[in-house]
Amino acid sequence: MEFLQQLLPGLDQTKLTIHLIIFVGNIALFLLARPILKFIDPSAVTNSKVRLFRSINVLVFLLHLFGMVLIRQGIEFQSYFINIGYSIMAVYGAMLFYNFLCAQSRKRFGKQRTVDEKSLFFETYSSRMVNLVVLIILILTTIYILILVWNAEEMFTGIYGILAAFLAFTSGIWAPDIISGLIILNTEILEDGDVVVIDGHPNEYVIARVTLIYLVLYDIRNNHRTLMRNSQFTESRVDNLSRVTSSSGLRRAMVYKIGYPAFSGNRDTRLAQLADFKSRIEDMFKIANQTCAENENIKINTSKPFTWAMTSAGDFALEYTLWVYLERIPNTKITSTIRRHLMGTIYGVNEAVYDASIAENIDLSTPNVHQVVAVDPNVIPPKTANIITES
Repeated sequence: MEFLQQLLPGLDQTKLTIHLIIFVGNIALFLLARPILKFIDPSAVTNSKVRLFRSINVLVFLLHLFGMVLIRQGIEFQSYFINIGYSIMAVYGAMLFYNFLCAQSRKRFGKQRTVDEKSLFFETYSSRMVNLVVLIILILTTIYILILVWNAEEMFTGIYGILAAFLAFTSGIWAPDIISGLIILNTEILEDGDVVVIDGHPNEYVIARVTLIYLVLYDIRNNHRTLMRNSQFTESRVDNLSRVTSSSGLRRAMVYKIGYPAFSGNRDTRLAQLADFKSRIEDMFKIANQTCAENENIKINTSKPFTWAMTSAGDFALEYTLWVYLERIPNTKITSTIRRHLMGTIYGVNEAVYDASIAENIDLSTPNVHQVVAVDPNVIPPKTANIITES
């Protein structure tokens, strides 16, 4: 301490102690950034977040060091740099405290689920409401601390008035997203890890994270991340593929077009040919069902056999629709696992139907039918008269 007093003669012992505590504490926070974040919320620790907190520590360290140099030189503006460091540390502490309280509220009021064989806590309406209240209190408290740091108590009323006016004028931007986020959580129909289809978007998505303002989605087919505002998400129709209405599983329909068979002979012969054709269609789907049930990579509900029906008799082909029940989608955020479960199963069923069609001699290609009209060469078609009308 005597060495510090000789190094910084402009400070008394109390101020030197405060500066020393801040200096040592800042270094400790830099070194222990990852363990602290892991203690607060192990599931939310990322390299980018660790780098952010460490960058704040470095900035505060430099400002504090620069302020000390100015104190030794006797320059009057050293307090400004130190106050900037204090302000940054106040915001830093508020961020850490907010993350800690959010993690605790998620454990206390959230919902526990097993995703990718890990037990995780997810946000609910109650936990999000607690987080919102905590956020408001911390913002007001941080502003008050900043006012005390800068000795601007006389501006206390004015700053809060400006903040209230700012929130009022910008409420049309952020309020709909916050309300929509609370609606998403309150319904308890959409949760992290659910696979959804959004109206107007052809691909399937898995919900990775629901925040106050936006959602993070994983595109299952293209394997990339998508950001969507909460208000935009709730304005669309959202189909949740992870929440089925029965234990049978997700129901999928696949359409196959089969060319019209050629029948000949008398009535009884044609009916016999028709019965044989329908029998081969039935055998084709039954063989495909058995093949899929024996393949572990095709995730169908083996307790629900395939069902089919002729749903259309079009101009060029007969349209048969095959309905398949899939196993329940696993609780995971890994897009490759969901892709194998959804798309891989559909592709496997298609291949099984095609293989069975070869065995049953059924052509799944749709023929182009052309009507050929024979014209008598001795008959001269009448000329087309051009009629001109006058107005």
